[in-house]
Amino acid sequence: MKKLKIPHFWYSQDEDNHSPFLSKILWPATKLYQGISYIDRIVTVEKKSPLPVICVGNLTMGGAGKTPTARAILSLIAEHGKFATPCFLMRGYGGNVKGPLEVDPTQHTAWDVGDEALMQAQHAPVIVSSDRYQGAMLAKNCGYDLIVMDDGFQNPKLKKDLSFIVVDGGFSFGNNCCFPSGPLREPVAIGAKRANAAIVINRDEHTDVSALGSLKQFNAKISLKDKIPEGDKRKVVAFAGISRPEKFFNTLEQHGYNLYAHYSFPDHHIFTHGELKTIEDRAKNANVSIITTEKDWIRLSETWRKKISTLAISVDLDAGFKNALYKFLDRL
Repeated sequence: MKKLKIPHFWYSQDEDNHSPFLSKILWPATKLYQGISYIDRIVTVEKKSPLPVICVGNLTMGGAGKTPTARAILSLIAEHGKFATPCFLMRGYGGNVKGPLEVDPTQHTAWDVGDEALMQAQHAPVIVSSDRYQGAMLAKNCGYDLIVMDDGFQNPKLKKDLSFIVVDGGFSFGNNCCFPSGPLREPVAIGAKRANAAIVINRDEHTDVSALGSLKQFNAKISLKDKIPEGDKRKVVAFAGISRPEKFFNTLEQHGYNLYAHYSFPDHHIFTHGELKTIEDRAKNANVSIITTEKDWIRLSETWRKKISTLAISVDLDAGFKNALYKFLDRL
């Protein structure tokens, strides 16, 4: 699996909005990355899916909340009722299967199909395919009637009927530079032109998404599925192998958890027995429980899953988004 640990300079600027030195010296590589992406978009023939496609993507290298947002959108589609059998279409990032393949959570592992695909398969049908068009064809053959494309906003191979950009209100676009100088997959202004709307999660007074220009925006909030009682400062040892582990730790503290210790790992990290044993020993010595993210928990063996709890989260979309989505579904 590929691993990503966000460098500090990706989200730091000085008071005059200048990026740090490390970001500047990577500028040639950044221009090369942008050029390759641009050429790929130009030469790739976009194919029409046999099913309607709603794409939920982001402009940054992970950590925006795209996956739970895609889950929330699929739930709204199911509530609407016009499409009885929607499914997810994913690349299967981090997995070894190119597909197209329908994920079976009782048979496949994160090593096969990737942690995010396996996690989504706990909630709804998932097709993984490195070729998104072939994945759409399999979805049609399996009897599904609408595709929610989790990620793939920058993938030019499959035509999207509706595209949403998910933005973390606490992180926005980092230093506003493209990879590797910053976290952006493409310039915000360019991505915004291909999107129908942006979904800003946990917006506050410090959120700056002005780079989106006139793109329609909706708000959303992260909430816990199982909230701890008021005043219960539950002490835990936490660990996370996601692109921004500190976001997980902050979420725990904001919802009443007391972090006795916490451990950070790169995104999609494969935990060794030694690493997990160290965490377990730390928790046992303090007589506290261990908690991790859903995405990390799904990569654990059955033995470790029984010992470690997970923070189940959901994304609550505002009423304006629901109304707009329903109008679009009515028109399809």
